[in-house]
Amino acid sequence: MKNIMSYLLILLGLILLSCEKDDNSPEYPTEEKEIILSAKSMEMVSSDNQFGIEIFKRMLNVDKGKNLMISPLSISQALLMTYNGANGDTKKAFEETLFLNDLTIDEVNQSAQELVKALLEVDPGVIIDIANSIWYRDGYTIKPEFIQVNEDYYNAEVQQLVFNDEAVDIINAWVKDKTNDKIEEIINSIDPTTLMFLINAVYFKGNWKYQFEESNTVHDEFTLSNGSKITVPFMHQSINANVMNHEDFAILNLLYGRGNFNMFIILPDEDKTIDDVLELWNNDTYNQWLNDFTEVSKLDVVIPKFKFAYEKKLNDVLIDMGLELAFDTDQADFSNIIEDMQLFISKVKHKTFIEVNEKGTEAAAVTSVEVGFTSIDPISQFIADRPFLFVIREKYTNSILFMGSVEDPSKE
Repeated sequence: MKNIMSYLLILLGLILLSCEKDDNSPEYPTEEKEIILSAKSMEMVSSDNQFGIEIFKRMLNVDKGKNLMISPLSISQALLMTYNGANGDTKKAFEETLFLNDLTIDEVNQSAQELVKALLEVDPGVIIDIANSIWYRDGYTIKPEFIQVNEDYYNAEVQQLVFNDEAVDIINAWVKDKTNDKIEEIINSIDPTTLMFLINAVYFKGNWKYQFEESNTVHDEFTLSNGSKITVPFMHQSINANVMNHEDFAILNLLYGRGNFNMFIILPDEDKTIDDVLELWNNDTYNQWLNDFTEVSKLDVVIPKFKFAYEKKLNDVLIDMGLELAFDTDQADFSNIIEDMQLFISKVKHKTFIEVNEKGTEAAAVTSVEVGFTSIDPISQFIADRPFLFVIREKYTNSILFMGSVEDPSKE
């Protein structure tokens, strides 16, 4: 009997050891990794965030009461590729709209490249893909300098196509691939006067550092802006978390992966609204809020699961922000793209997707710039049971990847 028991114990040990060896699940670092950017790149991040906050506030004003999400990073990348083709007053309009301040075009390109490289490499436990492409009409000669700078600094895939129905399918297939099937198309058809599409795609998938148990998810009431109530699934957990308490709102910081990427949930007080937060939110106040977080032990976190897609044509909001000249069919100057043609931006289209559940967050964004020619006191509970804002950012660069608002988590 002893020999049999010994044999069984040895066999069990070998089985456990075998299981341990066969476990191919990767082990990721749990500590944050500090990213150190150059001074110019940090200026660029500040410009990106200022642009993102400004366009987000304007879009929320247009689509008031709707679920909304944008990717400032995606919009910025697509516009910066286009910026390299602008000249004269049109170039200045880009610089003012994107808050590029005194950065030279070389500094802008180098900083954009440095930031993207850092974001892609910082956390092996988070999946992030940032891809750029340029598609232009067959038969036209684009300036090689324009193509080269976008290949070098934005890693853009450049392709000349016959602009027909097959080209629509090819471009949309690229979008679908780069967003892991979350966004299936960005263009429906191609206008006969379209010369070029400059497209950015951002894909993000991060598991919570401290995941929610699905068994703790329960249905409860969520109060809409109009005071009516709906029933939605809420995720629950008790964790040590950083919270910022303002007299009008609170911000909860939820971590992904090793902790570099995180989601801020910005919850207005019960007698306040999202509009009250927006009145206070600018790049300076945002940076101040980052310094005001404190750690709360055993914080009961209750947030709704949500999933939705958003789509918007950005022409009007970009024109309102100062980029009007780039859309002007007669005065736009994109002479750094092609010789002897009057080019202008005919359409800027933005599409996003987000799903937040017990495991983490999956988000995607695509921005297409279409260039034609003429003929966004410590507390013991944080319960997001009313409309709220959210931001997905990287800690050390303070780069905002996504920002959005949840008005009705039951709507996709």
